[in-house]
Amino acid sequence: MRSIRTATSFINIKERNNMYPSAGLQTALNKMREMSVDSGSIYHQYVPVVTDSTTIGEFGAPILDSQNLNVLNDFVGLLKKVIATAVYNKTFNNPLVTLEGERMPLGQFIEDVYVNPAKARGFNVNDFAGLLQKYEAQIATQYLTVNSDLQYCVTITREKIRNAFTSWDQLEGLISGMINSLYNGAYITRYNQTKGLVTAAFTGNNVNYQLISDPEDEQTAKAMIMQMRAAYSKMQIPSTRYNAWNKVKGGDLALKTWSDPEDIVVLISADVEALVDVEVLARAFNMDRTSFLGRLIVVDDFSQYNDDGTVAVDGSNIKAMIADRAWFKIKTQDFVMDEFYNANNRTWQYYLNDVRMCNYSLFANAIVFATEAPTVDATAIEAGSDTASVKAGEKVTVPFTLTPPNATTTVTASTSADTYATATIKGKTVEITGVAEGSATITITAGEGVTDTIAVTVTA
Repeated sequence: MRSIRTATSFINIKERNNMYPSAGLQTALNKMREMSVDSGSIYHQYVPVVTDSTTIGEFGAPILDSQNLNVLNDFVGLLKKVIATAVYNKTFNNPLVTLEGERMPLGQFIEDVYVNPAKARGFNVNDFAGLLQKYEAQIATQYLTVNSDLQYCVTITREKIRNAFTSWDQLEGLISGMINSLYNGAYITRYNQTKGLVTAAFTGNNVNYQLISDPEDEQTAKAMIMQMRAAYSKMQIPSTRYNAWNKVKGGDLALKTWSDPEDIVVLISADVEALVDVEVLARAFNMDRTSFLGRLIVVDDFSQYNDDGTVAVDGSNIKAMIADRAWFKIKTQDFVMDEFYNANNRTWQYYLNDVRMCNYSLFANAIVFATEAPTVDATAIEAGSDTASVKAGEKVTVPFTLTPPNATTTVTASTSADTYATATIKGKTVEITGVAEGSATITITAGEGVTDTIAVTVTA
């Protein structure tokens, strides 16, 4: 008998929950009414304030009145605003959102400028000419653009709205469904875009990296953490080694940059994070657990996937990244909802527009920890000079440049006559050795069909 009463009580409670609105739904619907008052629309003149005892019939009757479609249109228009209000409680919690910068309300491009620290010179009391000398600052400029303009759409039929007004649960389900469809879609894309910056920069060899052994157990994971700890300390000291400006752009300008410790973040794959306790990670970076958790961001992995789950861009060789927050150049320009009523089929179209900049900076320090090096093929190679002259028994070096400058293709050198001259590659130069008086042609090669030549004359 007791079990029957218990079941009956449960049914009564469930029925009551269906009869009356939840506290969150009350707040959202009354907020819509306040918005109507503020905007001067007719919605609030017909629709009552929602209380604990308001039934779905009392609330829905004026909205579904076929003699006054303006109330229904107002409801649909206000609904997009209440969805935006409710979104913070019901959406995917993007762990990478902390890397986004302030909004960018105007413009399409940002000109980002970095001025290198000035170089010292020796003091000379007799240097009167130095007073009139021009001292040029070393300036680097990168241009960042709004490069993501996406739209998320959902259609609501009049029939769907009528069905939503059969119970409070149905109405709340309509709102939750729209939130899941629109905002969760946008936030999941944002997460993948931000994570994808790391993968894109690494596969394009546009970020510095360190090779590691694949962390398969606690010991190998700790070895990787030690490398990361050393990099974390080194990035705080002015250096040209941790930004990618010279690596990507080439030329003679190398930027000297550093990172404040509070601006350094750690991105790590979930598989690696599972191998090492957070306390161990925190101690490795000489931080308490709470402070370190504010810097640590765990991602599923660094690959990009198609909708069917297949791999679109393989980032499985990337295990972690240490970066200055300034490396992530992410700014939102528009994140707004629009709606349109289509009288032809009696539907409302909702459009969530997300326009933003999603780039990375070549100025900021960043290091990727990966098990394999990226591969970027050279498309051209050019020697600094078409000719060279060297004495027998001596050496001369000729610089060369690759296109793109960060190509990873191995460069080789060969000679047409090793009895007169030989050549070897030393960094980004070809070292030519004179053997005996005569001439030879040195060919430098960067992959199939990518060559240049240097005509060498050897004198006695």
